[in-house]
Amino acid sequence: MAQSPSEIEKKTRLKELWMLLFGNPINLTDPEIERLLESEKELRTILHFTYSGFPHQIERVKKHHAKKKELSELPTEKLVEMKCAIEENRLAVLRSTNEEELSDSFFEAPPIDSNEHILNEILKERGVDWRK
Repeated sequence: MAQSPSEIEKKTRLKELWMLLFGNPINLTDPEIERLLESEKELRTILHFTYSGFPHQIERVKKHHAKKKELSELPTEKLVEMKCAIEENRLAVLRSTNEEELSDSFFEAPPIDSNEHILNEILKERGVDWRK
């Protein structure tokens, strides 16, 4: 997915701030110190999510790559069949359960290492509309 110019600018700015954090603090200039202090809340948030997500998130990406390689070898028809089965199971759960009883995670996007997420990715890459 293409990033907007504002997203690219934000990432560039955050990378610059991140690199300042890893330098020797004594070498920071007054403007660099100001930039870091002005961005303290944002940097703390990034550090928190980076720290709390590592290595768990990296392991999920590793699993994603392995599963995607495995599933990519299957014919498109089999992938569509698998995706339809997942959707049928989700619909069955929705029909048999009061929506308020379902956890919020049921309505969230599937995890990146799940078959559902990877099937969506592969089918999109292959230009397949499985909902036909």
